[in-house]
Amino acid sequence: MSHLLFVETTGLGVQALAHAKRRGHTVTYLHCPLYDFTAPPAQRSQAIQLADHTASFTDPLDGEAVYGALLASGADPGSVDAVLSTLSYGAQAAADLAARIGARGTSPGGTLAARDKGECRRILRERGVPSVGFQVVTDAAQALEAAETIGYPVIVKPVLGIGKAVTSIARDPSAVRAHFAAAAADRDQLAEGMARQLDERYLVEELVSGDLYSVEVAASEGHLVPLVCASRKVSVENPVLELGCTVPSGLPAADEAALGRYAVGVCRALGLDLGIFHVEVMHTPSGFRLIEVNPRLTGGSLPDTISSVAGVDVFALLADLFLGAPLPGGPLPLRGSASHSFLAAHEKSTVPARLPGDWFAPFLARLHSGYVRVKAGDVVPPMRTNFDSFGMLRALASTPAEAEAACSAVKTDIEALFGFALLAERTRTPAPVA
Repeated sequence: MSHLLFVETTGLGVQALAHAKRRGHTVTYLHCPLYDFTAPPAQRSQAIQLADHTASFTDPLDGEAVYGALLASGADPGSVDAVLSTLSYGAQAAADLAARIGARGTSPGGTLAARDKGECRRILRERGVPSVGFQVVTDAAQALEAAETIGYPVIVKPVLGIGKAVTSIARDPSAVRAHFAAAAADRDQLAEGMARQLDERYLVEELVSGDLYSVEVAASEGHLVPLVCASRKVSVENPVLELGCTVPSGLPAADEAALGRYAVGVCRALGLDLGIFHVEVMHTPSGFRLIEVNPRLTGGSLPDTISSVAGVDVFALLADLFLGAPLPGGPLPLRGSASHSFLAAHEKSTVPARLPGDWFAPFLARLHSGYVRVKAGDVVPPMRTNFDSFGMLRALASTPAEAEAACSAVKTDIEALFGFALLAERTRTPAPVA
């Protein structure tokens, strides 16, 4: 049996720990309280209970603190076979720790190249991988110059940002100035763990139009495979905000194969060599263009959406890859279609006070699965980052369109029950009117 070390986990990522334990492996779990907000307490407690060794650390950016937590856990560093994280905020710490103790792990350089959006763009340009125009800046004056060179509209986002925090679309100079005028206050409103990951650099890049997709790319022993492609649901009013996913992607077979090849090329160029990586790509009139790379398996609800129709537990696949299992021979075969949508408010709103305690049950009966985090009288914030949703709906069907329609129908009925606007979503760009 082997010894698998997790440097933090998402709530759903606890499934990877559970799989390792079922297989008889030793599990060490290192936990950072700064990221308790990323998983419900019950799932965090489950991860601790599953682990053979556990300890907490204060900051994933402090390598000595992470290594000290490993020692404090009682685990022998020399016995660890592989180190990984299913949480974005732990990816670099996991890669660095694996290299330090000589265990299997994702390349630290590749992880950093993916996390640092400016370095990522630079590498893609150097390697000839189609990308978008960009510049790295530190203040409004530099951003205005960059936007003028690139051409409006542009998107402005932190170089090391996650979850679309402190991210703006700027269609003119006044919007660039507004972004930087509000940036400090916006950062102050973030959870401490999110804010701590940011530095003073921002990326100003070309805003490309099209449909958003993502690819989960698996890598091991010099080989890379596009496991599954998904279409992404985005806010109609603010396409920066993501509101769900559908698998399969709905693209024609030739286009989906080309999307997979593009995502593999991005990961190979960055040096991502072990794990499953989340690559977001815009399908533009000029071809596929990278939006961002996350050097870990997709977060949110997508892993379970994939597993629901793939016949494979993607968290089990992830854990096994880190322990030396061979890559799948190609994309995962899907049995039908699955789609999920997040519930998020357009503006600050209050859930009706007379709502019964089991209000969600009739809606859940129309779905494959889902959850809500609100009850009668709760105040919900407007969606500003991808962490601001308060529920999820998942439907299975024969086709992507049918699965999406099932989610949409339930979402519309919940909106009517609440009496306030939920963020409207779109998956594909509407066809032009003849």
